[in-house]
Amino acid sequence: GKDRRLHHRPVQLIYRLLSFVSLLLLLFPTTAAFSSMSSSSSLSSAAARPKQITIRTVKHDEDGMSHCHAVRRAVFIEEQNVPPDVEMDDRDATATHILATCDGMAVGAARVVFVDEEVQVNGDGDDIDDDGESGQGTRTTVKVGKIGRVCVLKSHRGRGYGRRIVLFAVDEIRRMVGDRNGGSSAGGVARLGAQVHALKFYESMGFELIPGKEYMDAGGVPHRDMQLIL
Repeated sequence: GKDRRLHHRPVQLIYRLLSFVSLLLLLFPTTAAFSSMSSSSSLSSAAARPKQITIRTVKHDEDGMSHCHAVRRAVFIEEQNVPPDVEMDDRDATATHILATCDGMAVGAARVVFVDEEVQVNGDGDDIDDDGESGQGTRTTVKVGKIGRVCVLKSHRGRGYGRRIVLFAVDEIRRMVGDRNGGSSAGGVARLGAQVHALKFYESMGFELIPGKEYMDAGGVPHRDMQLIL
C-alpha cells in the first residue's frame, strides 16, 4: 500500500500544478480586461468633464495681452492672411481687450473700441437721415462700442465660445455706457463688422444689418456692418 501511494504522489502533484496554471490563465485575462475597462472609463470620464471657460478683460500691461495677440495672430494673420500691420493697428493702444481661456489655455479674443458719435434724432428719439428737414430733429451724442477682432482658435470652434465672447463684449459696452449715464445703458450702441458667412450668427444675438454695401476687409473677406441698440 505504501508503494502504491508513492506511485500516485507525482501524478497528484502534476495535477495540482496543471490546475494552478489553468487558474492563472483564467485570472490574468480577466485582470487585463478589468484594467482596460478601468482605463477606458477614466478616459471617458475625462472627455465628459466640462471644460472651464473663462472670459475677462485684460489690461495693456499684463501677460493677458500677449495671449490676446497670440490668438489673433494665429487666426487672422496665419489663417486668414491679414497683413500684420493691419491686424494690430494703433487702436489696440486704447481698446478694451477681451481674452477667453479654456482650462487655462488662451483660445479666443476680441476688442472693443469706444467712440462718441453725433447723430440726428427726431422728436420720438429715432434716427433720421442727414438730409432730414431742418428743425425736425436734434443732434445728440451716443456712445458706440465697436466690437472687433473676434476670434477663436480652430481647435476650439464649434463649442459656443465665439457667442460667449460677443455677448461678454456687449455686456462690457453696457457697463461702459452705464458708467457714463448714471447706471443706464440706454443710448448706447454695439457695432461690428461681420463676415458675410456669419450674419445669421450675429442676428441670433440681436444684431441688425446697417444699410450699406458689402465690403472686403484687408484679408479679402467680405463683410457687412451690423449694430445692436442697447
